Amino acid sequence: MLWTNRRLFLAGTVALAVTSSVSLALGQSETVNLSLMIWDPAQTAGVQKAVDAFEAANPNIHVSLEQVPVDQYYTKLDASLGAGEGPDVMWQSSKASYYVDGGALQPLDDFIKRDGLSLDGYKKEIVALYNFGGQQYGVPKDYDAWTFVYNTAVFAALGVAAPSAEWTWEDMVRIAEAVKAKQSAAGDVPLYYNYSFNNGVASLVHSLGGQVIADGKGTMSSAEGVKALVTMKDLQDRGVILKIADASDFNPVNALISGKLAMAEIPSWNLSLLSKADVPAGTFQVVRLPSVNGRWASDTNGLSYVMNVNSKHQNEAWQLIKFLTSEAGAVLHAEGGAALPANTAQAALTAFVTANQALVGLEDALILAAEQSYPRTTTANPKILPGVPKINSEVMGPYYAGSLTAEDAAKKIDDILNGSLR
Repeated sequence: MLWTNRRLFLAGTVALAVTSSVSLALGQSETVNLSLMIWDPAQTAGVQKAVDAFEAANPNIHVSLEQVPVDQYYTKLDASLGAGEGPDVMWQSSKASYYVDGGALQPLDDFIKRDGLSLDGYKKEIVALYNFGGQQYGVPKDYDAWTFVYNTAVFAALGVAAPSAEWTWEDMVRIAEAVKAKQSAAGDVPLYYNYSFNNGVASLVHSLGGQVIADGKGTMSSAEGVKALVTMKDLQDRGVILKIADASDFNPVNALISGKLAMAEIPSWNLSLLSKADVPAGTFQVVRLPSVNGRWASDTNGLSYVMNVNSKHQNEAWQLIKFLTSEAGAVLHAEGGAALPANTAQAALTAFVTANQALVGLEDALILAAEQSYPRTTTANPKILPGVPKINSEVMGPYYAGSLTAEDAAKKIDDILNGSLR
């Protein structure tokens, strides 16, 4: 797990922020060079497309886009920001609060007020994620939505009825077992469902009407929490998903494309990989998640564009942020294959759906996903981020292996959560 060194920021960035210079005013002839740092190679083309349009409209500003591998992103960011350097504009995630605490990010309120930008045009849940102490530090870029994708060719070849738009958890299990009974090739898998604590299990808890954390305390020991654990492990025990111990290297996107996997829960940021696959038209169909007791809750998070407090060109950096997150910028992101825009303009959603038109039923599934989303547990409670690897290794692994009961696993999860929340 990547982590942020707050002392590094407090020792370096805050001291240097006081002396950061004011940027040159827009419109003058001298060229201003901005740097922009992101991490996802699958989204680089979309970001670059929006950057190109920004440069065309602002010929005196040059933007250098750097894509850093995700496992190196925060390490590089920490080192550069701690030295009072780093990119002018960057992506931020649920770790943003640590950078705000360290004084590394520039509040955007004055810019927002000056230009009359309304944040009502963005997903409100994502806007709120980047508001700390009454100040806004980021303008939302995207948001997460979880859908189910199935390979129609696999279902046709096996003669199994595909999922319907109104399906339930029981339907999912029944269909997966029917697929399993007819699959014969080695390595074929009926179903992939996100089995992690933070995503799949937590979503089941919410679908069942519970919460993972309530009133500042872990509540996995609730009836809903225990049932969610039992329900998830049941998929493994039935053999319709891989054994969790064997699933760490399993790539559901690649498996769907190859036809080795029949259906899978897929996050919105991976949909473009499926839409670009070299497969016959109509291969991939998208539906909402299966309902549990009438609900299909799934977590959401979202990235924002934020500004380095030490940027020497803050006015220009703000203009870049404002354009990248505007309706026009969101459309360009989507057209280039980037993630689902957080800008709520219909044109942005339409652009994303059009860019992924190979995925049949996508727009309806995305709309339904948004109806029942909740802030990801680690997003709403960033203090627990250091505890999640411990939950996965010390609790979820043994639980899926059968050495812990659901009740014991739930109690251990609560103990770790409460230790992090203190």
